[in-house]
Amino acid sequence: MAIQINELEREIDSYISYLKVEKGLSPNTVSSYHLDLMKFHKYAAEKGIDFKIVSPLFFQDFLGYLAENNLSGKTRARFYSSVRGFYRFLYKNKKIAEFFFRDIEYPFVAKKLPGFLTKDEVKRILNVNFKNDKSGGNKTKGGPNFENARNKTILELLYSSGLRISELAGIKLENFNLDMNFIRVRGKGSKERIVPFGIPFKEVLKSYLPLRRQYEKSGKSYLFITKKGLPFTRQGLWKIVKKAAFLANMDKNITPHMLRHTFATHLLEGGADLRSIQQMLGHSSISTTEIYTHTDISYLKTQHSKFHPRNNN
Repeated sequence: MAIQINELEREIDSYISYLKVEKGLSPNTVSSYHLDLMKFHKYAAEKGIDFKIVSPLFFQDFLGYLAENNLSGKTRARFYSSVRGFYRFLYKNKKIAEFFFRDIEYPFVAKKLPGFLTKDEVKRILNVNFKNDKSGGNKTKGGPNFENARNKTILELLYSSGLRISELAGIKLENFNLDMNFIRVRGKGSKERIVPFGIPFKEVLKSYLPLRRQYEKSGKSYLFITKKGLPFTRQGLWKIVKKAAFLANMDKNITPHMLRHTFATHLLEGGADLRSIQQMLGHSSISTTEIYTHTDISYLKTQHSKFHPRNNN
């Protein structure tokens, strides 16, 4: 049995290399897959199972074992995806004769509706004047104007294009086509997509770029920079969103991801189709985007309750 387990470990290593090199997944994602598969490795060793000729019942037992250890449905679903992907890899490379997952039930995960802002709340956030910030900071000449224009540009782009905060941090000047009003974004798995942006963002960008030149360093083309000319970290961008919420006197826990949800929700409310929203958000599966249909239903129910005459008796 030791030979079988050692062979399983070698196959896991091959799969992890495949995810890194050919699939181009992020280090964090690859690490999660590896940890999941090593837990599966340990379980198979304890049960004395030949990983090449297992039954669907064995995988169900493994998922039950995870549940007994008080792992959430979301975590169990991730384990399922990790092991399923590994076995698909084995099957495609003819290391196993049968793909065992056809008859295995996917762990149920209750979807949490994403939080989003109303249109009025978005206006409050986007109209914040950072020059009125009393929390301190660098008082360098021209600094308040630069920071105000930069921060407004950050907020407009988040709402205009629904970018992830990591994508926002990596945006460079050469990613923009200002004639056609779109931006090239490199998302998860190094996949590139085209995302349009609106006229309001283009206007604040035009105000920001001349001020940005005062602080840029040669060879550094990142769009959003500090007054030291350095690119922003995700944490730095997150703090700007938090500061905007504070200055707007918002009582919600506003995050960059909430602005992404708001972008998608407002598009759906306006009549955009799910497939278009999926492409703009960079979701690999339409099922990920479908959560916004539930958000839209919640919005519609609120509108019905508020405005239908039979609810106002």
